[in-house]
Amino acid sequence: MSGCATANVSPEASGSGPNTSPNAASAPGSPQPGEPATSPSIASALPLGLILHGPRTRKWVALTFDADMTPDMLAELRDGTVASWFDARILAILQSTRPPATVFLTGLWARTYPDVVRKLAADPRFDLANHSFDHSAFEGPCYGLPIVAGGDAAKRAEVEQAAQAIEQIDGIAPRWFRFPGGCLSASDVGLVHSLGETPVQWDVVSGDAFQPDQTVVIRDVLSRVRPGSIVAMHFIGAPNAPATATALLTIIPTLRARGFSFVTLDTLLRSGLLPG
Repeated sequence: MSGCATANVSPEASGSGPNTSPNAASAPGSPQPGEPATSPSIASALPLGLILHGPRTRKWVALTFDADMTPDMLAELRDGTVASWFDARILAILQSTRPPATVFLTGLWARTYPDVVRKLAADPRFDLANHSFDHSAFEGPCYGLPIVAGGDAAKRAEVEQAAQAIEQIDGIAPRWFRFPGGCLSASDVGLVHSLGETPVQWDVVSGDAFQPDQTVVIRDVLSRVRPGSIVAMHFIGAPNAPATATALLTIIPTLRARGFSFVTLDTLLRSGLLPG
């Protein structure tokens, strides 16, 4: 895996990384529920096999978007509390500005929006990846997320059921997996690998979760991106990520003006750097 940051390499300049403290407890100053963890204090504890970024040798950046859906979010959709957990503006911006991107789908989200999944799968600029079945955290506490109950068997089901939901719609088994909330243990990383998927987190957290101010998201992304960065954002829009779409209108052209090219995770990470 030469060139890719795995858990034996500390997170890079952004100081952000997943929550992998021994008890997976939330770090001080933790973000709102559902936002990726960003504690720099756990850098030395990152488990082997967890990818944080791609090679630093080329000015490539992977935009990644999490399509979260918990059972409570699905209930809010069904009872009309929330109009949608899909921000169509994000897809329209990505289609019009044409950067490749990767969308991490929860199984519940894929089943709720199968037509969107088919549209993404039909566009070669998008990769689809696994974000668990119902966005339950693998370790807790984890920023208010529900916690997987039932040990390793339940965790395997989270990975496998989401993969099946995605494959049933687009015909392609996902290769990449992202832990909900960034909360995990070393054994969780090994479990995902044993199921044929590779866990990928991020080195740039956008801060778009529950952030209404696009300037904050723009600042957080542009100040942290480096060659090979993986940027974590959300695909779901308001109320949980209201500023993502408008922030993209600045982030995409600004990074291009700085000489960066956008690529999917598959393009960023394949290049003989990963087994298989």
